[in-house]
Amino acid sequence: MKKILTVMLAIMLSCTVLVAGCKETKPDTPPTDGTEQNKDPDKQEDPNDQNNPNESDKEPGGQDEPEKIEGLEVVSEAEINTFQSDALRLFGRTYLQQKKLCLDNGATGFEVTFYGTKLEADLIPMTNALYYRVFVDGDSEGTLKKPVANRVYTLAKDLEEGVHTVRLVKSISSQNGVLKVNKLTTDGKFLRPEKKERLRIEFVGDSITVGAGIFGKAGDACAVENSDAAKCYAYLTAQALDADYSIVATEGICVKKTIGWLTINMLEMYEQLSSVTAGEYTYPEESHDVVVIGLGTNDGYAMSGDRTYTQDLFAKDYTELLDLVRSKNPHAKIVCVYGMMGVNSAIENGIMQAIGEKGDATISYLQLPAEQKGADGHPSLEGAKQQSEVLLEYLNEIL
Repeated sequence: MKKILTVMLAIMLSCTVLVAGCKETKPDTPPTDGTEQNKDPDKQEDPNDQNNPNESDKEPGGQDEPEKIEGLEVVSEAEINTFQSDALRLFGRTYLQQKKLCLDNGATGFEVTFYGTKLEADLIPMTNALYYRVFVDGDSEGTLKKPVANRVYTLAKDLEEGVHTVRLVKSISSQNGVLKVNKLTTDGKFLRPEKKERLRIEFVGDSITVGAGIFGKAGDACAVENSDAAKCYAYLTAQALDADYSIVATEGICVKKTIGWLTINMLEMYEQLSSVTAGEYTYPEESHDVVVIGLGTNDGYAMSGDRTYTQDLFAKDYTELLDLVRSKNPHAKIVCVYGMMGVNSAIENGIMQAIGEKGDATISYLQLPAEQKGADGHPSLEGAKQQSEVLLEYLNEIL
């Protein structure tokens, strides 16, 4: 018995030595997945741990916070130069052609916000009779400029480094040529404009509404050199209201008749991009708040040259225009203005007849003061200011 116990003890001692000699062999190289060798696989990362490399400074949705300067979001040159409406303000019936922003109608244009000291524009004037006006940082006067070739023009320079706005407005009507914008550049960064609720207003009219002859004087003929859509009653009104505006107008146009050299009427032009670009205009989803119709002067000339064109026929044509404007602006107040170059009673009565037949309380008539001290009997700058003041007072009453 003692012998058996001795043998069993010897066996147990041998096993203990063998187990003690068995040690874990660690790899000579780290794991290929790059994980730490002593990391506990069962331990979970704390998502709230600020040192977690997978949780960088991001927005809750996982997106990096956009860069901002003085509270305004920085936008890329690509967004600016594809002329996206949320990257810069666009005025009027602008459109893209071969990636260029086209400005046809008088007072069409853009306003860009940027941080820097200067702004340049690569412009393409399609005729030699083009002018545009530049407004910097809310300047109400602006500077008239003439592009003479396809090249880069400085719109603003030597500004104090900071946030600035620059607005370019085409000064001449569609009949006198198209201005194309190829590219905008700055020495700083472009900024997304501040979102604001603004009045949306559209002006429909003739030469008076594009500032024909506004810098001329009695005896002068209207010319691009003495005209400026950025100084007519329509633009002055939109400017005073800081409105998002559109001007659909050109010289010599009637509601439905055609006279002289112009072969298009407003019933046709209103559905197009401009009087010289026949492409169909896509109306904005949001109706204009106000549409101001300033037509009738040329219709009076048509009436005097054609005795068969009576007040009733004019009223019928005007009613057709009211129907068209209403179809595109179902919620707008429509203000029909007339008298800026004097009053033809048949035209004035025809306008009021058309309004009366519609029976729409949101359509009204306003006679604006006559003033003919500009070229070819058109309103001068002083006259345009008076007309704008009367219109502004009226709009403040009805809005």
